Amino acid sequence: MSLDIHAIRAVAFDYGNTLVPFRREDLAAYGEQLLAAVEGHFGPADRKLFFEHRERTRYRPYAGNPPEYRENDLAEITVELVETLYGITPDDAVLKDLLRVRHEAFLAVIRPVDGVAWLLESLGKRYALGFLSNYPDGPAIRESIDRSGIRRYFKSVVVSGDLGYCKPHPMVFARLLEELERKAHEVVYVGDNWLADIQGAKRAGMQAIHMRRWETPETFERQPGDLEPDATIKDLCELEALLLS
Repeated sequence: MSLDIHAIRAVAFDYGNTLVPFRREDLAAYGEQLLAAVEGHFGPADRKLFFEHRERTRYRPYAGNPPEYRENDLAEITVELVETLYGITPDDAVLKDLLRVRHEAFLAVIRPVDGVAWLLESLGKRYALGFLSNYPDGPAIRESIDRSGIRRYFKSVVVSGDLGYCKPHPMVFARLLEELERKAHEVVYVGDNWLADIQGAKRAGMQAIHMRRWETPETFERQPGDLEPDATIKDLCELEALLLS
């Protein structure tokens, strides 16, 4: 496949491992902060069980045949985590504190990348810009892009945690298109995840650019009938040559 540059009127982006790194070491750092908070309330935990539970819940939206792609409810999986580790249900005050820790831990591990704001400003002169991310905590995503100063560039900001469904579900891409006020063929989506981003965007009728700079924690093997991206890049700076030439 190759990009149809002349059709593009909007560019939309995934967040983790596309605009910013969010790798396994970042997930581990996030997990350590959450584990410390859980143990602060309930005492020593089984570390192996803790990280196994987190891994299962990350992949849960993609389970089933066919998958429903329902996004995790952050409060529900936090309660489930405590029940799995200790056999008890946290009270409302403890749950509130653990959700606060999860929110702050995410913000702590996200590191802005030099040049992203400049690229968005440059692209924004020619295209409407959109943002579509899978994450169960919508407020954390919005606070993160506020802190990095890039939220102002986006006409649309869509987060799976606010909708109850995650990419590649067609509903989240439909919301993006609605807010961008563009037709599917007029939008190119940039993302790292083969299933959520590339297959999701292509099935929605968009063009897709596969970002391959960072390792993607959620890995999905190619399946028969999968659609190919229209371009592949190893760094966001390559978008300038692709889209602004």
